[in-house]
Amino acid sequence: MITLDVQSILSSIGNEVRWQDIVQFEKLDARVAIANDLCANIIGVNEDYIEWCPNDDPPNSLETLIWWWVVRPDLGAAIAIEAPQELKEIIGNYILQN
Repeated sequence: MITLDVQSILSSIGNEVRWQDIVQFEKLDARVAIANDLCANIIGVNEDYIEWCPNDDPPNSLETLIWWWVVRPDLGAAIAIEAPQELKEIIGNYILQN
C-alpha cells in the first residue's frame, strides 16, 4: 500500500507536467517509450511539457500508475507496490539500471 505522504505527492500530479518538474528528465524518453508501449499513446510530448492522455474515462489503474512513474520515477518502488506484474518488473529493472 502506498503511504499517505507518497499518495498525496502522486495525486497532486496534474495532466500536464512542465519539463523542469520531471524527475530524472534526462531519461524521460525511455520512460515515455515504455509507457506508450504498455498503453498506446498515453503520454503526449509537447514543446515545454508532457501530457497525460489516458485511453479510458475514467483512467484505469495501470494508466494512472504509468503516468505517475513517468513523472516521478524516484517513487518507483512505492508505485510498484500497487502495479500489475508487468509494470512492477519494468519499474524494478529501471531501478536496477539507475
